[in-house]
Amino acid sequence: MAQIEFIRRDLIPGWRAAVEAVAAERVYLGRITLPPFDPEHAFPLLHLANGWPMYCAVADGEVVGWADITPSDIPECRHRGTLGMGVLARHRGQGLGAALLDACLSHAPRAGIETVELNVYTTNTAAIALYRSRGFVEVGVVRDWRRVDGRSDDSMIMSRTTA
Repeated sequence: MAQIEFIRRDLIPGWRAAVEAVAAERVYLGRITLPPFDPEHAFPLLHLANGWPMYCAVADGEVVGWADITPSDIPECRHRGTLGMGVLARHRGQGLGAALLDACLSHAPRAGIETVELNVYTTNTAAIALYRSRGFVEVGVVRDWRRVDGRSDDSMIMSRTTA
């Protein structure tokens, strides 16, 4: 069984590999290609430096999933954060997404995050069910959010408070 661990420097390469693997599926993440990897300026370093929620699921030394909540970069909106997460295909359906999400939601108030928002493709019914089970509600749907491989995906915006 995977362990849920707060991000550490030594987990960053594994985190990147997991993100690349999920992005390559071309189904769940907004980006299907990632910018070049620079470990000295990697996204998780912001979470480490600021104490923001970011957790990895680690199984047998491999990062097999992640979740993070990143506060808005607008000072007046810092009480709001955006959730990002993913789990490698072979580890889905084992409760890792729920465990990662719970870790981030528990951590969010300590980071001053009072509201968590997310975008999820309307076809991702498993993720929508998970989010609803954790108190997220639909705010709206953006039609034609992205286009990949000749397919248009609608995105549901969901939100919840951390209190």
